[in-house]
Amino acid sequence: MRIGIASHIVLDTIKRADGSVAESAGGPPCYCGMTARKFGFGVSLATRVGRDFPQEMHRMLRDNDLILSDRQVSGAPTTRFRIASEGDSRQLVLSSKCDQLSADEIKDMKVDCWLASPVIDEVPENALAAIKQNRGKKDFVMLDPQGYMRTIGTGGQVVLKDQLELDLSGITAVKVDSQEMAALTVGLRGLEGMLALQSKGVEFVVSTEYRIIHLLYEKMHYWIKIHDIDTPDSTGAGDILSAAFCCAYLKEKDPLWAICFGAGAVRAALETKEVGLAKIPQMSKIEQSASYFYNTVGFQKLS
Repeated sequence: MRIGIASHIVLDTIKRADGSVAESAGGPPCYCGMTARKFGFGVSLATRVGRDFPQEMHRMLRDNDLILSDRQVSGAPTTRFRIASEGDSRQLVLSSKCDQLSADEIKDMKVDCWLASPVIDEVPENALAAIKQNRGKKDFVMLDPQGYMRTIGTGGQVVLKDQLELDLSGITAVKVDSQEMAALTVGLRGLEGMLALQSKGVEFVVSTEYRIIHLLYEKMHYWIKIHDIDTPDSTGAGDILSAAFCCAYLKEKDPLWAICFGAGAVRAALETKEVGLAKIPQMSKIEQSASYFYNTVGFQKLS
């Protein structure tokens, strides 16, 4: 199977809690793409980088079967963030931004499913509409709305919107944190917010709060608790969750196993205690954690 990922590759400058600084390629094309490769998926990217994107990063992507075409290299600079990371909390500053994606390039892509996860505003409304139309053979579109939430404040600091109007029709699965959920549902949170998103036609609602991952599917609410993990960098954890859930569901067609694989991938990634893309876990570690969570998952049948 082949997954299409719509998002910008970014160059992250990550400042860790201990004050040390690491440079890493990042963004959903890298975190989601490399996770999807662990599940045996082919990956097609709808993305942009600038001519400033380092050659060693190009080689790293090729080594992971993530291929950039010449037309994906723009005259605009690569999207760059400075990230101050303190465990689960992060401060983001936008240093530069690449071109938006076009609907035309998405219409031409041959994939089985899609994962749309903008980082700032690179997936405009017409591009998202094209993804919904070119849904792939598996008829599956997953959305992480993180980038639609972000605006740029003083000094390039990323500021989150309080309200977000987004057409969720045609979206199969959504991954949200509590702020994104509230913005999409006029302030609702928790199970109430998940039900509100489900009422908009979303089949799978994956929501995250501190150390708990939830799934609402039909009339079943599942939740998985992850123990505290002392990690220097949680960048990309949400992308790893989205890709693992999407790939596991399309392979197994079992929502419960899919959320266990999603949570298992997050736990395995954080337990590496690595920074940036080095935290992408091995499949054996993902499977081990998924099996553990399958036996500990909480569930509630809704009336």
